[in-house]
Amino acid sequence: MDKVSKSSKNITPFGGLNFIYNAINRSKIDTFIDEKLGYRNFRANYSYSDIVLSLLGNSLCNGEYISDLEYFKNKFSHQFFTKIPSPDTVEYACQELKTNTNEETTNKGIVHQFNYDNQKNKALIALCVKTGQLNDKEKYTLDFDNVVLENEKQDAKKSYKNSNAYHPNFAFIGRLPIHIENHNGNTPAKYKQFETLERCFNNLKDNDIEIEHFRADSASYQKEVIEFISENAQYFYIRNISSQNFISRCGKIKDWKTIEINNEKKEVATMIYTPFNGNYSYRVVVTRTLKKNNQIDLISETPYSYYGIMTNNLLFSNQEVIEFYNQRGNAENYNKFLINDFNIKRLPFMDFDTNTVFMYLMAMCNILFEWTKIILVKNKTANINLKMRVKAVCFRYITVATTFVNHARKKVLQVFSDQEYKILQI
Repeated sequence: MDKVSKSSKNITPFGGLNFIYNAINRSKIDTFIDEKLGYRNFRANYSYSDIVLSLLGNSLCNGEYISDLEYFKNKFSHQFFTKIPSPDTVEYACQELKTNTNEETTNKGIVHQFNYDNQKNKALIALCVKTGQLNDKEKYTLDFDNVVLENEKQDAKKSYKNSNAYHPNFAFIGRLPIHIENHNGNTPAKYKQFETLERCFNNLKDNDIEIEHFRADSASYQKEVIEFISENAQYFYIRNISSQNFISRCGKIKDWKTIEINNEKKEVATMIYTPFNGNYSYRVVVTRTLKKNNQIDLISETPYSYYGIMTNNLLFSNQEVIEFYNQRGNAENYNKFLINDFNIKRLPFMDFDTNTVFMYLMAMCNILFEWTKIILVKNKTANINLKMRVKAVCFRYITVATTFVNHARKKVLQVFSDQEYKILQI
């Protein structure tokens, strides 16, 4: 390099976003978002859809904070989408959209805080339907989980990990977040889960979305939850808590079979179990593991550790139940993708309820990203597949220099690349 010259021409390094924003605009997704979230004051320069789409662009360009919107606006000036607000405007909008935090105090004086907006949860499902990612002709698997979001916000409370945190729950269908409710860090995963799932399933029914399989961890091992899920999903798979009665029953099982899962041999069996001294019995697929010290347990009278997956599916083999439940690990990864790729790990505001709104907006961005990949794949875009995360799509498609030029009285997007770029067919 002998010399550097500078040009003031408006060229962006994120030119691939022009094609994505153009597809969103032609699909009327911006109008749809405003219909679902509502309309701001007529004096406001930016709508809620402008804010969501700006947060989407910021994330797709690997911005990690809402303060990066300033750099994104500078780098993406004079392109297809120009309604990029300041970080302060995003905060004002989230303040407008927030709902009051609910508080309940237990007999022991423990204060539980939880915040949700069911209208925004409905908007998440509606956006999935609008983009064609959910429909009434298919049956889906719903994964439910709670996550610990460690943070130093002024109202965050100490979690079971002994650090200040929020403790939201997420419901996913595949990679699509369709329900979010935020709890403070000291609130256990079991807390009000029945009410949460009831709202979630009602929202799905309103859109004629049918759930065939439901998977969850032991926090869902509750009498009312299991009975509710049995009525609203065709099959459920829940990790059951190892009570003394359960361990004692496991110790009496004689018919164990050895199977191989992920190159590891396991001893498995099936038993019929009636939890909570209730009226309903369910199948439990039990796995036993020999203790390293061979110490005999007083309850089971065996040297084994036991864990079970409770289900009402009588068609799957033991191996199929275990393998299908283990796929729940993918859902936990989808939680991580949402949290990391869409910056929920860096909650920007100082209060619980405003940060809950931010989670909803970023979940919308996640849904739009999954839709974007579908459109790119349908258009046979090189080196793009549906499993990719944000960083990969940014590197392979979004990072390309573009600028708008006037040619024959038309505004033409000029792309500086030997890779083929074209208007996306939707």
